[in-house]
Amino acid sequence: MSALNAQVETFTRLTTLGETVTEALDYTQVISTSGATEIERTVAAIGARELPAPVTGALDALTAVVERVIIANDPHRAIDWIGIYPRLLTTLLVAALNPKALPVEAHAAGGAAGSGSAARLPGGISFTDAPRDGRAVVYSGIQADPILKPLAQAIAAAAPPDRLFARALMGDPEPDAATAAAYFGLLPTHRAPNDALVVGALAIGGKAAQSNAQYRGAIVEATTAELLKRRAALSREPERMVRRERRFAVDGASADPHPFDVTVETGPVPELWDCKWGARGIDDSLLAELEDARIRAAGVGVRIAIGIVAFDTAATVAARLSVLRGPREQTRIITLDTLARLAAG
Repeated sequence: MSALNAQVETFTRLTTLGETVTEALDYTQVISTSGATEIERTVAAIGARELPAPVTGALDALTAVVERVIIANDPHRAIDWIGIYPRLLTTLLVAALNPKALPVEAHAAGGAAGSGSAARLPGGISFTDAPRDGRAVVYSGIQADPILKPLAQAIAAAAPPDRLFARALMGDPEPDAATAAAYFGLLPTHRAPNDALVVGALAIGGKAAQSNAQYRGAIVEATTAELLKRRAALSREPERMVRRERRFAVDGASADPHPFDVTVETGPVPELWDCKWGARGIDDSLLAELEDARIRAAGVGVRIAIGIVAFDTAATVAARLSVLRGPREQTRIITLDTLARLAAG
């Protein structure tokens, strides 16, 4: 069996493990069906074409990751990999065979919520620090880890394929330099082992499972904050205007079940952002919470912007939203493919 044809079997094994999580079965089946279709389409497009050695090496590395997930018997991580595996496969092949066709950042047009000159917070709207409970203390320590800032800056400046490969390393149970070289060696950037993106991704991926999950969430928040601070309107006081782990209140009353991950605390339109590593983290309760905050602000005549940053592919996020029923008409969704839109406003 060729290295490319073997990807179909590898994906099937990944799906089998992921489908053991019964409470996520509807979502898993959606992404596994769409993923299998993309892989089959990719395999058919390549046909009998002989692949260069660097490509087969990268495909072998990709297969080895799935083997590590299966050996670890981690069905939740398997679900995450079902979502990104097809896009990883396609991106590796495009990088090697037709690099000019690699995806580029999709920037938003001007005039989006939050753009323009910064102003004072509208009357009736306020923000406060989250209570310093045990979770907050532990998480603040993670957020202060010196590995996060350079990695967040590297992700913010990277092209979508580089971000995707960095995400793959952070989600690998046992990432190594050889895997990183196999991925990034196919890209025009040819990132070296000492590149901040590679070093940071390997460091987070190499942490124990529980720490890995916490650090992955922290890097999404750090990257979101980094990009928001790059807006021209916030350049004078970015540290004051872009905050982390803050509660939102209307007329002094806060009914939010938990703090918002990243907030833009300035006018004319304050912003509330919730950050998720994977699309599976988006659920109906989160959508309802964001919408409730928007409605409460509207009740005192104030417009706020609400949004979710999902460090996942647009296709996977769309699949997740297809099985949800929560309100999202006013919720802005940012994905791994469109992170630069945060800086654009």
